[in-house]
Amino acid sequence: MQATHNVVIIGAGFGGLGMAIRLKAQGQDDLLLIEKGHDVGGCWRDNTYPGAACDVPSHLYSF
Repeated sequence: MQATHNVVIIGAGFGGLGMAIRLKAQGQDDLLLIEKGHDVGGCWRDNTYPGAACDVPSHLYSF
């Protein structure tokens, strides 16, 4: 028998985690979050960005 879910989110990066949080806040509990890596973080975990910077204080730069 296969497991079924109302929502399947692919990727536990900022977008996937944000979507899961929003859905849970709206009462959607039947979801599955799939991540190929060993931990959350998506492309920010897997890649480096030499010279990348943010031109505003980080507390003002948000999801």
